Amino acid sequence: MTIKNASVLFILLIILNFPGIAQVKVIKVASPDKSIIFSLAMHGNQPEYSIMRNGKKIIDPSGLGLTINDKNIGPGDSFGLPSKKSASSVYKTRGIHSIAVNKYNGIRFKLNGANPYEIEVRVFNDGAAFRYIVPNKGAAIVNADLTSFVIPTGSTIWSQGDIRSYEGNYTEQKIGDVAKGQPAGPPLTIHLPGVTGYAAITESGLNDFAGMSLLAAGSQTFVANLTGLTHKSGIIETPWRVILIGGTLNKLVNSDVISNVSPQPNAALFPKGYATDWIKPGKSAWSWLAGNGDVTFENMKRFSDWAGELGFSYNLVDEGWAKWQEDGKDKWAMMKELVDYSRKKGVKIWAWKAYPDRAGDPGIKDAAARIAFFKHCKAVGIAGLKIDFFDTESQEVIDFYQAALKDAASLHLMLDFHGADKPAGQSRTWPNEMSREGIRGLENTTSWPKHNTTLIFTRYLAGHGDYTPLSFRDIVKGTTLTHQVATVAAFTSPFMCLGVDPEMLLKSDVKTMVKQIPVVWDETIILPPSRIGELAVMARRSGSVWFLVALNGESAQSVKINLGFLSKGNYHADILQDNENDPSQSVVKTGSFNQKSNITLKLSAGGGYIGRLYK
Repeated sequence: MTIKNASVLFILLIILNFPGIAQVKVIKVASPDKSIIFSLAMHGNQPEYSIMRNGKKIIDPSGLGLTINDKNIGPGDSFGLPSKKSASSVYKTRGIHSIAVNKYNGIRFKLNGANPYEIEVRVFNDGAAFRYIVPNKGAAIVNADLTSFVIPTGSTIWSQGDIRSYEGNYTEQKIGDVAKGQPAGPPLTIHLPGVTGYAAITESGLNDFAGMSLLAAGSQTFVANLTGLTHKSGIIETPWRVILIGGTLNKLVNSDVISNVSPQPNAALFPKGYATDWIKPGKSAWSWLAGNGDVTFENMKRFSDWAGELGFSYNLVDEGWAKWQEDGKDKWAMMKELVDYSRKKGVKIWAWKAYPDRAGDPGIKDAAARIAFFKHCKAVGIAGLKIDFFDTESQEVIDFYQAALKDAASLHLMLDFHGADKPAGQSRTWPNEMSREGIRGLENTTSWPKHNTTLIFTRYLAGHGDYTPLSFRDIVKGTTLTHQVATVAAFTSPFMCLGVDPEMLLKSDVKTMVKQIPVVWDETIILPPSRIGELAVMARRSGSVWFLVALNGESAQSVKINLGFLSKGNYHADILQDNENDPSQSVVKTGSFNQKSNITLKLSAGGGYIGRLYK
């Protein structure tokens, strides 16, 4: 039997096993534009799903189910008749673009069997998501998620294996070469064979549940891997298992599925959503990587001076301030003095704090300790907190994020999580989450050109990332100065904490460009020459101003870029490009362009380009 209406396409194959009782064996639901088909079928007593786009495989038939109280509740004998739901709306968002599109066809149905449960599916034009809803009374333990993801033959994947703090190096592999047992911290990005396009596997709506990483199971399959047990009471709703899908890298990067399936913000705490008055994206000075003195009171005053001269909104005071004490003043009195001093420079203070006890300084795992600490911060005028050293995505830590974000919001504090796992939609629900690490940034070492040209199409698909970009030091060996500046524009973080020595930046020819780069964007377009791990080229718009940004990989190359993304009229351009003779310097140029113009970017190995185009 086939059922169609204007908003939803379903195909239900029904077998009548008993007089008057319909048992559904196959369900198919299409995206609003009909390009993506999400199918569910019974294979024996095992439910399986698969996904196709334009008739091409995205996910091959893959298993479903959970283990609860040590019992496998996956198997069943049929699907119940689905209830249908569709939506079409837009809403304000923050990061790679300012308006999100939430348009989907959805179903919710029961899986009949010895342990019945429900599955909810939403299919968007840019991906699909599903979750489990399990009837339950009293306490229960979710032991495992049995969801699998079978990746089509011939696919190439990019993944990183750090499933604690998500700071691994990304590896490119053919799916057939992935060793059984290999871990992957989502998002796991897939280049599908032929001209099928791209996909990425991750999760969203993660709250009060253990986080999901992935483990290779052989036969081109990854399986969900929960970080420990999840304790629940009453009805069990899992986070959404998300597959982002795009025919191009631009479509993949601009997918809104992760945000769409996350709870909306509390209107009482965030009356204007992301535009709530006390939530202010901005750049920050930061001493930790700058190489210009320790975290002392006097040095932090110097960093606030420099932040003010650069027009930065913030100065982040990292680990060490808890030991401040002099002339009868404790750390709080000295912090207030710094806050008051910095305010006169037009700079607000962020402060570092460890989640666990550390070096004699009590942590804030305990709710009472957390609230007391937050209240102290509010009282002395701190604007935001960087909370560090989680190193797991257990349910305990996920619960802490939710509680901390709520407590902080009630006191008008912004938060940045470090030593943390991937973002999974939390910043939609809690707009005061301004960034989180969960990324291999400049505090680590790696082959930066390859890594940086991979991140935009892997980790940054999940959301904002506190990479702490830009440095003049040897820690960024292998990249040019222009590449370093371009990362500030290419990497999305509403709290943009820069690794550069601000005193040196004030003397640099790139100062003006760095000052002018926004930290949130109205539009992002990934341009066609981009190739994961080799080249990332994007156009990003803030208001009426466009930035053309390129990060190059390990081989020098020239690429021709058409400026058709511009609106009509002539644009002036301020440009930084690679200095072929000295990678530690940029060539500063100006130009004039319009939407019919072409630009040839001559990129050094590890090089970059950034142009600011304005009328």
